[in-house]
Amino acid sequence: MKNLLLLLVFLLNAVSVFSQKRFEVFKLSGNYNFMETTEGERNSNFETALSANLNLPVVLKNGSIFYSSVDYQYFSINNPHQENIAKEAFKLHGIIVRTGYIYKLNQTSAIQALFMPRFMGDFKAGLKQSMQYGALLMYEKVKSDLLTWRAGILYNREIFGDYFVPVVYLDWSISEKVKVKGLLPVYGRIYKALENESSVGFHFIGLTTTYRISEENLVNHYVDRRSIDLSLFGRKKIGENLFIEGRLGYTLLRDYGLFAPNDKMDFALPLVNVGDNRTRLNEVSGASPFAHLRLIYSVAISD
Repeated sequence: MKNLLLLLVFLLNAVSVFSQKRFEVFKLSGNYNFMETTEGERNSNFETALSANLNLPVVLKNGSIFYSSVDYQYFSINNPHQENIAKEAFKLHGIIVRTGYIYKLNQTSAIQALFMPRFMGDFKAGLKQSMQYGALLMYEKVKSDLLTWRAGILYNREIFGDYFVPVVYLDWSISEKVKVKGLLPVYGRIYKALENESSVGFHFIGLTTTYRISEENLVNHYVDRRSIDLSLFGRKKIGENLFIEGRLGYTLLRDYGLFAPNDKMDFALPLVNVGDNRTRLNEVSGASPFAHLRLIYSVAISD
């Protein structure tokens, strides 16, 4: 951890030239986790992941925005389970749609309301059992050219029950050289721009998602996936609107809990489960290092 912090300080003190505002239209990512089994045998367990994201905003005459995006996520996890349940790798898919309206109240404030249906499953369970529904409601305030913030609530009807996340979005230029951006506590980064719109910094992400699975001895069960990742990243411009980003980091939490179809809790908040008396059917995964690679198509936007 000491070496990680020293490296972060070095990166944030690198020479900065300028930073240009951009909008990320498309992202394609791959991730590999070097997980351990409970016996401590490295490389006998793993997680591989692929994801893609497409954003399609439409700016209206009054400055408001009709916003749509779609995400695809794929996870393959080879995790040792109890002998009488399963030993095959889980192959999980997520298709998440976000659509809604960002209504501009005036030059410095807006309301964002998004509806978020999603398919989360292994393509073996039924469509109805794999569908989830969520929403995001936020108030935005542009304080200055250096600071924009939003505050609100993120909700999703997970398989285990209701999941509520109070969220704060920050787009903050701390100085001419250092910037903070993210939807806290879901994801965030502190970074610094280098020459040619490249950047380096520190990134974190924390997610809770559930996936319906259905196979022999596991009909309509579900996987409760939880992750907290910390990493150093570098982003480099490789074309007019094309960027490549690499991350190396450590997963504080990467867990795939297996539960029976109707094993639920009252509700959940980030890092807090209320009324959780569920019976877990597999072993707990541990922390691990990971590597991440991302290709980004990003276009410059005017203020």
